[in-house]
Formats: sequence, structure tokens, C-alpha cells
Amino acid sequence: MTDNATLNARREAAVPRGVATATQIFADKAENAEIWDVEGRRFIDFAGGIAVVNTGHRHPKVMESVSAQLARFTHTA
Repeated sequence: MTDNATLNARREAAVPRGVATATQIFADKAENAEIWDVEGRRFIDFAGGIAVVNTGHRHPKVMESVSAQLARFTHTA
């Protein structure tokens, strides 16, 4: 089982000490304004980034547009 403590230990071993992190939890999934961590706990996403603040995580219209784009190409470089 992967839990927050195990993933945090891996992050601490791999990321230089000068890089800060805001939380000790690791997201497993997100939907609308909620996030679940790898241990199954549910959180309200009060810190949603600019990409999700207006529509929420995984909005159906956004997911449809992403799928259509992925079917065409992901990156040109």
C-alpha cells in the first residue's frame, strides 16, 4: 500500500532541501471541488489552481476537450 508517509519519504530522498512543499498529503484523485489522498481521505480543495478554480476538477466539458485534443496530438516538439 502506498501512503502519505511513504510517498513523503520518497520525495524527501529525491528533492533537494531548498524546494518547499505546502502539504504532506499526496492526491490520488479529484472531482469538482474535492480531492482524495492516497489513503482515501477526502478534502475540500481550497487551494485550487488557476486551471480548476472556475470549473472544478475534471469538468465534463474540459475532459471532453482534452480527450479530443489527445486524439489529435499531445505536443509538437
